[in-house]
Amino acid sequence: MMKFLLLILLVLVNELEADTNFLTGANDIIVVKNEDGYLEGTPFSVLFGKKDIWLPRSGHIVSLKVNGEVVPVSMTLNSEGQAYFSTLETRQSQYRFWSALLGMTDPLPQHVTDTATPAQLDKLDLKMGENMIEFQVTTASGSRISTQATIFMLNSTQKFVVSDIDGTVTRSNLRGFLLPALGLSDWKHPGVVQLYSKIEDEGYKILYLTSRAVGQSEDTKEYLFDLREAGGYRMPVGPVLMQVNSVLDTVKTEVIDQDPEVQKIAKLARVRGLFTQNPLFAGYGNQDSDMTAYKALNIDLDRIFRMDESSLITNIGSGLKLNFTEHIQDIPDIYQIN
Repeated sequence: MMKFLLLILLVLVNELEADTNFLTGANDIIVVKNEDGYLEGTPFSVLFGKKDIWLPRSGHIVSLKVNGEVVPVSMTLNSEGQAYFSTLETRQSQYRFWSALLGMTDPLPQHVTDTATPAQLDKLDLKMGENMIEFQVTTASGSRISTQATIFMLNSTQKFVVSDIDGTVTRSNLRGFLLPALGLSDWKHPGVVQLYSKIEDEGYKILYLTSRAVGQSEDTKEYLFDLREAGGYRMPVGPVLMQVNSVLDTVKTEVIDQDPEVQKIAKLARVRGLFTQNPLFAGYGNQDSDMTAYKALNIDLDRIFRMDESSLITNIGSGLKLNFTEHIQDIPDIYQIN
């Protein structure tokens, strides 16, 4: 019934040819210094939705603050509310009333990018570890709209353990998505917080990869990083990468197209491309799309794990199925850093 209702809603949206980007959010960013000494990073995936900016969004200037300080780098919104860097050597014109009222023509695809140059990254004055970045837009009416993310500046030797969220951290995809929104925050696998905490203790960074829409980024991170378990365990803070589209488009990807692995592979490939050696050490998921993505990025089959609703963890390589307690006991053997 739920899928049927979602399909009806998507049909109506497609018939109206509506802009479905209602929510505002941003993906976290990973930055690494390459062998030549230059900084490289994953995309600056930022979306300002109709809920916050009703006037045409194209042409709005997005100012950036890093760790509370304004930096000499900015972005621009296109007609769908997505932020971009211009690749043209032209001075950005100031945002004016008529561009807000009527909008501006989007530049050609070859003239825009969501990836900062090494020179732009240098201007952010990043420190090793976590850096808070704020994306802010001032509308013609004078209101200020902002969204935040984290830039993780990491060593080139950093290793990641990739984890899906819905159905992996939570016990099922749909209920794990809905119940936290209703204030029921414990719809998770018992033991998952301890598991990821102990993996972090071994020196790994948890990379959260989800098919949720980027407009849900702030709520998702608030839920995720507030999770606690007995013994003082808390969910490790790590990059959260989401789909850069609307909630309805995300549902279309999951329900109609049924190919969420395409975007997951693309995001993981961008992360891997920052490193000279594959930094993706292990992966946890619950769906075929998760397994497909992890295999495509050459994660060892013996370090790909599938969780089910009964909180059992299956090793894709060996077929061995363990509960959380048993799997946690194996962490020192699985996660030995060479």
